[in-house]
Amino acid sequence: LMTIGRLDINTEGLLLLTNDGGLARVLELPATGWLRRYRARVHGKVEESALAGLRDGIAVDGVFYGSIEASLDREQGTNAWLTLGLREGKNREVKNILGALGLDVTRLIRISYGPFQLEDLPEGHVL
Repeated sequence: LMTIGRLDINTEGLLLLTNDGGLARVLELPATGWLRRYRARVHGKVEESALAGLRDGIAVDGVFYGSIEASLDREQGTNAWLTLGLREGKNREVKNILGALGLDVTRLIRISYGPFQLEDLPEGHVL
């Protein structure tokens, strides 16, 4: 078995598995256009205008990240939950982008990959 995409060591959530290497490679490619959606708990002051600006993409340390859908779900003091949707899946993409906005990611959960949804699947279970 092999994974479709990857999750960093400190990231949790949906992980797709297949025994077809060709399929895995096709589904990982940004050209597939599949949206990968994450929920992120962040520490710092969230500026909604900065989140809206992510739709145009952002360059961080010389790396350009394409369009990102970002919304503020909940804010309490200096902590907040965001939902982000992206199509590239570059290494540490969410953490790098949010770091550039002055936000420290304290928890990151992949909740969907294309048509596949985590929903209420308990931790450690498979479908």
